[in-house]
Amino acid sequence: MTQSLPGGRFAGGITLLSGLFSRLCLSCRQPSGSGSLCIPCREDPAWLVPVSLSARGGIPTRSLFPDEGAPGRLFRVAKFSGNRHALDLLLDRGDLFGLRPPTASLLLPVPPGRSRLISRDLSVPDILAHRLSLGEIPICLKGLRRTGKSSQKGRTRQARREAFFSPHFSLDPGAFSGLPPRGVVIVDDLLVTGWTARAIVRLLALSGVEVGTIVTLLHRS
Repeated sequence: MTQSLPGGRFAGGITLLSGLFSRLCLSCRQPSGSGSLCIPCREDPAWLVPVSLSARGGIPTRSLFPDEGAPGRLFRVAKFSGNRHALDLLLDRGDLFGLRPPTASLLLPVPPGRSRLISRDLSVPDILAHRLSLGEIPICLKGLRRTGKSSQKGRTRQARREAFFSPHFSLDPGAFSGLPPRGVVIVDDLLVTGWTARAIVRLLALSGVEVGTIVTLLHRS
């Protein structure tokens, strides 16, 4: 006849307590122990996808991660909850050196809507631009201003096309005084159709400013 050892009961109690006091994964909300991400989210294959190089409207694009798996979920936590730690996790796991265009002369983040910025206190494009700059490439934070809502969520293809030709941004030409007119990099959070960035490209072209690349944190195929 065998007897259970008291130590086994004690170890089981420790396991139960560790589960109760475990942190929740920022990505999937499952227990993650002492870390910010659980093991499945830390080992998600989406982290291993190299920087995406493509084009939208003839403009080269670069994106850090695909909009899927753990990176996609972390992105939404960062953007919609204003969670800076989630954004830092994303940026720390990415190849920022490979994301930064070698010919970049100026970084131009796409400005968020005022109400969104106030409610979330976080601008993903601004922070991504600062991480790409490394104190070497100038950032223009006041060159663009939103003049209307440009959300593409729930729109038909035709509605998105109409939105592309709508004046949702205004330009402050004085903000570009003394800055390079070429090699400008538009920095945004998510690349889907690319129409938002292309609208800015057209607006800048009217002032003689040439965009070299569009850079985003995530891209959707």
